[in-house]
Amino acid sequence: MNKSNKFWLGLSYPMMAGAALAESIVVDGKLNEAQWGSATHFEQFVQVVPVTLASANDKITAKAFATADGVYIGIKNFQNKAERKRQFNIHDRFMQADFNRVVVDFSGDGSSAYQFSVTLGGGSQDGVVTPSLNVDYDWDGDWHYANHIDDTYWTTELLIPWHTVSFQPGDEQGLTKIGVSVQLYELKSNFIYANHEDTTANSDFFLTMPKIAAQIPAYSQLAFVPYFAHQAQFALVSNSPSERQHQSDVGFDLFYKPSHHQKVSLAVNPDFGQVDIDDVDVNYSAVETLRTDKRPFFTQDISLFEVAALESTKLIHTRRIGASSDDGARAITPIDAALRFVHKGKSVQFGTFAVSESDFSDDIGKQFFAARANYRTQDWQAGVLATKTDRPFLERDAMSYALDGQYRSDTWSFKGALLQTEVETQKQSVTGQGVSLDAEYQLSLQTKFAARYFAVDDEFDNRDLGYMKRNDWQVSELYGEYAMHPKDSWFTRFKQSLTLRHEQNNAGTGLAARQAYLAQFLLANGGQLNLGLDYYTSGKQDNLGRGTEVFEMPSRVESRVFYQSPYVGDFSWAASIELDQEGISGSAQQYAVDLTWMPHYNWNLKLSNFFRSGDGWLMANGQNRLSEYDRDEFSNKLEFNGRITDNLELSGSLQWTILEAQSKTIYQITNGELHEIHGDTSFDDRRLASQIKLRYRMGAYSDIFLVYQRGGANFSTLEKSQVGRRDWFGSVADLWQQPVQDLVTFKVRYLF
Repeated sequence: MNKSNKFWLGLSYPMMAGAALAESIVVDGKLNEAQWGSATHFEQFVQVVPVTLASANDKITAKAFATADGVYIGIKNFQNKAERKRQFNIHDRFMQADFNRVVVDFSGDGSSAYQFSVTLGGGSQDGVVTPSLNVDYDWDGDWHYANHIDDTYWTTELLIPWHTVSFQPGDEQGLTKIGVSVQLYELKSNFIYANHEDTTANSDFFLTMPKIAAQIPAYSQLAFVPYFAHQAQFALVSNSPSERQHQSDVGFDLFYKPSHHQKVSLAVNPDFGQVDIDDVDVNYSAVETLRTDKRPFFTQDISLFEVAALESTKLIHTRRIGASSDDGARAITPIDAALRFVHKGKSVQFGTFAVSESDFSDDIGKQFFAARANYRTQDWQAGVLATKTDRPFLERDAMSYALDGQYRSDTWSFKGALLQTEVETQKQSVTGQGVSLDAEYQLSLQTKFAARYFAVDDEFDNRDLGYMKRNDWQVSELYGEYAMHPKDSWFTRFKQSLTLRHEQNNAGTGLAARQAYLAQFLLANGGQLNLGLDYYTSGKQDNLGRGTEVFEMPSRVESRVFYQSPYVGDFSWAASIELDQEGISGSAQQYAVDLTWMPHYNWNLKLSNFFRSGDGWLMANGQNRLSEYDRDEFSNKLEFNGRITDNLELSGSLQWTILEAQSKTIYQITNGELHEIHGDTSFDDRRLASQIKLRYRMGAYSDIFLVYQRGGANFSTLEKSQVGRRDWFGSVADLWQQPVQDLVTFKVRYLF
């Protein structure tokens, strides 16, 4: 059996239900040990995408049992060689292969569910399935898997150790029933087969999961993950050509589990985790880009702190922690220490964490605190969350609170939250309020309806630790979808959805709102075709930025067509065309093409291109002044990834974006009216980011990284006649030759 490097305290090995420990189990994909004969068999499989519920027993069978080591799951997929797609993917990247997906609900009640996927080709993906049935792919776990390939079938074998997750193990003797959902994703048809009728799109997914009996051993566990990182910055950091920047960091994460349902986590100078660059982001809107976080301390058990609020609203957005310093001098603020405690009882769950950034000599660092309590039954749960952020440099204290609840049945689901923020400065104390309501009704497996309401007042401000699109905002939404599954047709599923929205600010002023119709065809050849039509009602614009006054926006229409080729073969592609009305009286065209080449099952190369051209792009240039631009934007991204050996991976990416904006009309806003004024606000924005990463995987949280990153940015204010005269490829070459980032990172971490 594959063993992870652990230091175990008081480990006991009682007999598990339905399994004998006469011989050891080797995770090799072959399923030939004696224990598989007495395992729980899942023999009834149905087709769930499209939702025909036709028998799929000739496609897949599965078995599962539990031992003192954890949960073992074996899956047998009946596909001839000619029907399969074998392709490796780097962990958590897109899986363009046939794959098995498993969801394990360790408590049997939806409070501790985790998703594991294994591709035919050795790739993997994992994530947390939250009680609201969202999947957070930032989480990484310690688990083991293998494939075995035969002429007429292939198998997947998984071991998910008990120590990998925190969960309530059942009664005092450790007896419990664990939910196990098993799926086969068949790439050639885009069909999914599962051992129960529901997917995570259905509100009763947890309620209908098949179960296996287990007796879970009691033990304590201590895990220690130290790291060392060294960075060498070769780009100039000042006017002195001899001044370079070199930096070394040492820190650790320490995890202690006195039992399965409790965990204490301590991080000292934790690794910021940035061995992967973010995508180039050219965002001139007033809405911040929401990014994910892969740092181990913040991904473990963070789902307990989730509050299910609409419009991507978060009271805890961990990318705020360790981000730029409050004096603006540092893009990354080191973290001195972080501490978290989590308890997951049968009915009561609670957790708390505290993080302290380095404050240097100027109090530029911040301190973050959060506490969460939750009470749950099989059908519903209710909880409270409180956070506090101290920002001494700004003399600012920010608190946020939430009272939230969820309910689910076989047809209904409801999620609601009452939100409050309090911000205290030397000058004033401001309190904001918010509410989020989301109700869904599953009329049938083919038909769903939803009604949603979200509102935050103009004093609501959760951005010290959380994320929001905007405040002073009310959104009402009705949503419906219907799917049909014809036989002997050129498509196997036709799914339609309609979204109707009304938006206004708290003064009752109606805002432009998006009404959307989407038709999705799952084609018989395995391809996909989407047709979309969006209508934006006329209304006020009050969120363009820079404190601009409210002004009237006309109605407009956007239309798009998207096609995805079948995923099988060595080459696949996707393309979309979008024709839009934009701005006051302009129009735009948008084209995107993605090309993927897989010359070997261990390697793939992807080229993504995006181009948008229009003459109505609006941007605020100052208070009560905005410009309408003739704008061309082109983005290109080239990626490759694969593995040299079973444990050695190589990946790389090159991204560059060019935005050319020639001012067409400049407006002054006076009393809500637009008045043309003279001037020129033309500019271009050129950015480049690249990375080559070599990763040697020794196990969970045990890696050696060698990463080279190079990037540049150039923003130029130009005269209108100069825009578009610079060579695109030549400017990219200039950014490469004159980088603002030229960085080599060596990092090693190891789990003891």
